[in-house]
Amino acid sequence: MIKLIRRFLDNEIIRYAIAGGLVTLTNAVGYFLLREIGIIYTVANIVSLVLSKAVGYLLNKFWVYKSINDSLLQTFLELLRFILARGFTGLVDFFGLILMVELFGWNDRISKIIIMLLVIVLNYVLGKKAVFIKKEKKESEPG
Repeated sequence: MIKLIRRFLDNEIIRYAIAGGLVTLTNAVGYFLLREIGIIYTVANIVSLVLSKAVGYLLNKFWVYKSINDSLLQTFLELLRFILARGFTGLVDFFGLILMVELFGWNDRISKIIIMLLVIVLNYVLGKKAVFIKKEKKESEPG
């Protein structure tokens, strides 16, 4: 049974789905709790985004992509790429929610769920292609 679980968790997409679920849960719970205590939706959204982005970086770096850097500079550049990519998707989330609520008149909670689904897809593509970039092995390197 343990071997089966390990094989299941060996798949990067499965790990991303689990991590993404945890990040999304962090985002949603943070947002909904802040809304319940009376925080306006824009402020609740910013706070939940910052919290979920921090959780996302740690999970993606160490568990999903298992990113290892050779230097402090590489780690810094990776973190910078993460901040820029997640900053972009954070803007999509922030302004998308405002657009849906203010312009289209949709319910803020339903709009938040729709935007989160879009952001999950964007985050995976950007994480894989622009942030946690796997180094190509040289032909002379083993395996």
